[in-house]
Amino acid sequence: MDKQRLLYENLKNIKDYWVESSLEGLNPDTDLIWSEFEEQYKLLQSKIITDTEKAAYEKILNEVIQGVLHSVLVMIDGGDELADSYTLDLIDRETTESLKESIALHEEILIIY
Repeated sequence: MDKQRLLYENLKNIKDYWVESSLEGLNPDTDLIWSEFEEQYKLLQSKIITDTEKAAYEKILNEVIQGVLHSVLVMIDGGDELADSYTLDLIDRETTESLKESIALHEEILIIY
């Protein structure tokens, strides 16, 4: 479970980074060079202004990104349509052990969030 926990923590860190980056994008003084949607951020900057609005936006971002990560893990676990064609696995290169061994990755990630 240690390797899975490292995977989950890394996924959480990625989610947190992108949520924070998107929230920073609501600041009119932020350099949006990293985004391909600068005009859309500028539109949101004029709409999402109060702390309450920003908190709501943050909750939505967290939910959407968590949902995407969960869906990707469902796919890796073989729980979606891709499994009809082929299955995926996450393998530790050093030990050749599957991170899916005796675990459903998509179920355990919920513990991290």
